[in-house]
Order: sequence, then structure tokens, then C-alpha cells
Amino acid sequence: MDPRSLEEHEFGARIHQVLFPATPIQSSEFLFGREAQLDRIRRSLMAPGRQIFIYGERGVGKSSLANAAAAEYQSSDAPPIHVSCSSDGTFNSVVWALIKATNAEPNGSVSVRTEGHVQAKFLGASRQHEETTPVSTQPLNIEEAAARLDSAFERYSKQSIAVIDEFDRIPDSKERNRFAELLKALGDRNSRVKLIFTGVASALNELLESHASAHRQLDTIELARLNFQPRIDIVKKALAAFDTDADMSVIYRIGNVSNGFPYYVHLMAEQLLWVWYEDRTADTIELKHLHNAFARAADVVHADLRRPYDQAARGRDHAAYVLWAVADAYDLERGNDAIWRSYQLICEALPTEPLERRKVTEQLRKLRDQSHASILAVDPARRLHRFNEAMVRGYVRMVAASQGIELDDQNFDVPPQIMHIPRASNRKRWFDTDKFLPPVGMGKARR
Repeated sequence: MDPRSLEEHEFGARIHQVLFPATPIQSSEFLFGREAQLDRIRRSLMAPGRQIFIYGERGVGKSSLANAAAAEYQSSDAPPIHVSCSSDGTFNSVVWALIKATNAEPNGSVSVRTEGHVQAKFLGASRQHEETTPVSTQPLNIEEAAARLDSAFERYSKQSIAVIDEFDRIPDSKERNRFAELLKALGDRNSRVKLIFTGVASALNELLESHASAHRQLDTIELARLNFQPRIDIVKKALAAFDTDADMSVIYRIGNVSNGFPYYVHLMAEQLLWVWYEDRTADTIELKHLHNAFARAADVVHADLRRPYDQAARGRDHAAYVLWAVADAYDLERGNDAIWRSYQLICEALPTEPLERRKVTEQLRKLRDQSHASILAVDPARRLHRFNEAMVRGYVRMVAASQGIELDDQNFDVPPQIMHIPRASNRKRWFDTDKFLPPVGMGKARR
């Protein structure tokens, strides 16, 4: 049966059984390219007193890895505990949320028990005894927090674990650093409490520096962007769920544009399937579907990712082209010479007349200003530009793809100290989505 004969809601439900653009992955079945990290977490959790901290750029899949690892560790008699930190979060509020999630402490409910009843002709009377369970409160200090967590996790399930997600969102560094003391207290108690934190590197470094023994309690796992093959595997698995296939050039293009961010792989594959669903004339997924999928994916990206680009590039075509040039490599940071070469190739492919180099340099300066959403930042010592938010870089690549421009994802820039060495470079290509079939030899250098 052609999956496109399904009702829309059934087709959508099937998509979101295999693709997760809006929620973290919960099972290792759909977590491609993270096998080594899962193995390491599983073995680390075997050590008494050891906890996990997963760190990396936004959008690389920290929450998905944490949830999948927690699901593997947690005993089958209960689901893993999950707490998301917030901008008003504190040490006490997070610990309190963990305790409440276990339902292991009294909640202050009132029970009424009737002890006797007398019935008269016109009058009924009874004696009642009212009993109230004491209300649990937030822990007052580190030792109390450790003791109550230990007791709550022990009662919750046979083997309990909790994910503390987006740890860096707790605004006060003093509040975050109290968790280092908690880890020490849990270790001293030989507690069975297991915690997986996710956050950015700066929050982790701060936590480690706040307490000398925190290094011993934490296994710190840096999560990088996905390698190319796992990106391909995500798309292939999604297509297989619909008994359909696509030319490998289509699948490779999604892997290329995503730049290694799982969020974008899932989002573009989702939109690709919807475009195919609406086109009942094509048996398989084609390049024309992909072009529409890029455009739709760019439209539905979270507003926080779209806003900086819109503010920086709206009504400023060459500002957009400069941003595309900054994103035209696997590197997250690029020098002026590399950006200039990419900008020239982009203008040639469009085609449009490029600005003079000094004006491109001025554009780079403006793109660091608040008037242009401070979308870029620069390392003055190394003179390397980068996006302030790596996920915005992924969005920029998707916008370029929706305009038919292929940005590089396989090559590294020549180190600045040897930038005078010439690089062989193919002309940047503009895609005619009805005619052009990109090469599938992804191991070959494009330049």
C-alpha cells in the first residue's frame, strides 16, 4: 500500500515515530552515531558515586543522548526522572523537583475518617477525626538534600536515574556550584542516586572549578556534531519506514546542509516526507521535492534561530551572502581570506556583482554589531569569525540551500599561518533542482 494513501494525521503520526524535530529522542534505536558515548555512559554509571555531565553546542543532541542513556539504565518498573532547568531555577528548586517526581514524600493530603454515627428521628450526628499528612518542603542544606534524594530514589524504583537538562539555564553561578557539593555528599553516602546533567562547556568548567573533588564524581562527555554517515542513516531509516527511497544525492544534500546538527537532519527529512506526501505523481523522492523541503524547513525553524538572521540580512542581500560565506566550510570559525573566497564564489554562482573586499570586511564588522543582531563574533587574536550561536549557522546554511547554493561541509580551511598557499577550487554551483544531479562521491575534496 502506498503510504500516501494514509489520512494526513496517520501519515504525520508515522513520521514522528522515526523523526524527532521537536522533541529529544527517547530510545537508542533512533540515536545514530552516538554508540561510543552510550557505551561510555553505561560503564561510567556502574561506578558508585559517579555521575555524568554531557556538554556541547546547542542542537548537537545532548538531551537525546541523556534520555537514551537514562532509558537504558533505568529499571523497567518506572520511567526515568526528568527535570528541565529554567531561568528562575535554583539548587533547592531543582532538587525539590527531583524529589517530587518520585512521589516518595508526603504531599499534604487530608484524610477524613468517621469513627461513629448516631441516627435520631429528625437528627443525624457523627463524630469525625481529621488527619493531615505533613507537607514536604524544600531541603535546607546539602546534607539534607543528599539524604532525601537517596531515600526518594531508593523508594522510586529498583534502579533509578534522573536527567537534569539544560543545567546552564540556572542563572546564578553560586546556585549551580552547589551541585558540586551535592555530588560530593552523594558520593560520601555511597548513594545509589544517579544523575545525568546536560549543559554548555562554560557551566561545566565552572562546576568543576567550584569544588576540588567534582572531577572525581563526574564523567564529562563532550558531544560534537554528527559525522556524515550517521546523518545519512537517520534519513534512510525515516524513508524505510514509508517503504520509499530517494536518490542518494538527495540524502547526501540533507547531510551536507545540516552541518552535523541532528535537529536539522530531522527537520529537513520531516519536511521532505510531507512534500512527497502531497505529490502523488512521483513514485520516489526527487530533487524537486528536496528544494521545496529546504524552503519549508527554513520557514518552520524556531523563531530564536530565525530572528538573528532576519535582523542581520533583511533588505541587505550582500549581508546575507557574507553570512553564507562564513558558513561555507566544516569549520565553525573562518578567517577573512577564506570568507572572501567563498563570498566571491557565491556571487559568481548567483550571479551578482560582488562588493569590493574592503566593503565585505565592513560587512563583517557590521554583522558583529547589535544593529545586525550581533550574529557574528570575532576572536581578535586569531582574526577568526564565527556565529555567536552555532545553531544559527545551521539555519544560514539551510537558507542558502533553499536559494540553490551548495555550501561546503567536508573541507577544513587552510590554517592562517600558511594561508598564502593557493587552494584548488571548483566554481561554486547554483542548483537547477530539475536538472542537476550532485556527485555522490562525498569522500572527495570539493575544492
